Amino acid sequence: MMRPTLLLLLLGLLAGAVFLSGCMAPQTTELPAAPSVTAPPATAPEDLMFLTEDYPPLNYVENGTIRGISVDLLRGVLKRMGNAVSSDRITVLSWSQAYETALSRNNTVVFATVRLPEREHLFKWAGPLGSDRKVLFSLKDRSPVITTPSDLDRYRIGVVRDDSAHLQLLGLGVNASRIIAYPTIRSLISAMQDGTLDLWCYGETVGRYHAGKVTGDPNAFSVVYTLEYQDHYYAFNKNTPDEFVARFQAALDSLRYEPDETGITEYQRIMYRYLGVSCTPEPPVSREQVVSLVDYTADALMHDAPGTIARINAGEHPFWDRENRALYVFVYDTNVTIVAEADNPHLIGVNMKGKTDVAGTPFREQIVEKALAEGTGWVDYIWMIPDRNGVYYKSAYIRRVEGSDSETYIVASGMYTPCAA
Repeated sequence: MMRPTLLLLLLGLLAGAVFLSGCMAPQTTELPAAPSVTAPPATAPEDLMFLTEDYPPLNYVENGTIRGISVDLLRGVLKRMGNAVSSDRITVLSWSQAYETALSRNNTVVFATVRLPEREHLFKWAGPLGSDRKVLFSLKDRSPVITTPSDLDRYRIGVVRDDSAHLQLLGLGVNASRIIAYPTIRSLISAMQDGTLDLWCYGETVGRYHAGKVTGDPNAFSVVYTLEYQDHYYAFNKNTPDEFVARFQAALDSLRYEPDETGITEYQRIMYRYLGVSCTPEPPVSREQVVSLVDYTADALMHDAPGTIARINAGEHPFWDRENRALYVFVYDTNVTIVAEADNPHLIGVNMKGKTDVAGTPFREQIVEKALAEGTGWVDYIWMIPDRNGVYYKSAYIRRVEGSDSETYIVASGMYTPCAA
């Protein structure tokens, strides 16, 4: 049995050690614990607010209800995150008000926002949800010929305050003194009508919509110059928790790229609902490029099927062209299962029997049937252009090939159908 004096001595030493450790430890234990980056919160911040503008078909009010492509995408993303978003959390303001509020108010999101280098450090970003391009409009009876950005310095150009068009024009080298900012799109168009401006810069589809509202004629203005495509994002105030933004991005990626039981994604369904099927006047992929890529892939499969499939699924060049992301290859087996997909790894290993495009065409089965019956050919369907808004008419060139592993593969690559002249 331990002696009382020894026990008292040990207890005293223990108490001293505890006292000293408390004095010497860094004084951080009273601060609230930092949020875990590996276990994001399940719910959105209580004061989370979404701000947008009247910019159809991306976001707009119809019969008192907020609608649009980016609104439906937002609702779909939050549903996948286990959160609902009520209409009172989405507020429609002028673009300048929405943008400035998102810069200054915590837990605020402004959308759809063009992600430009000048804005990169101002927000946290989730996207892209698509792309768009600005154009320069003139009055129909006064349409100047503009071939280079330097030509623009001869004209007074109107933009909406804080809109990306302003930064894009400056980036092209347009003299800042020639650019005039207006608080709203209506005031901008009115300035064109009264002769204050020579040109105005805005998104083409939305610009024509607003031109119709103001002038009664959506084709009152002519496009005289086109800027480059820019990506749209959800822009979060910098003080929004990183964990929430990361989960938002993951849910958006899922909604955009993971097909449901019908074979299409919710993103495609939303685009089809608002835009129908689009064509592009300048297809990003040519017929010759598609045929060349399919032939190259078929030859590679004949020489090394396992290695080629691995390279395709890794998204390697040229199977997914690093210079042109709309040019890529995909491969089926004879059972209509995707064995290789350079653009969308979510599709690898998925059997596509009974699955269709947004218009209900079972194009994958048509691809396999035609390849088995004829060896090669073309099949028409509807699909996305990577990183652009909308769904487009597309045609796939296909070729049946026997791989080095003695398996039969159907190689395909698609081109987007150009608009009729």
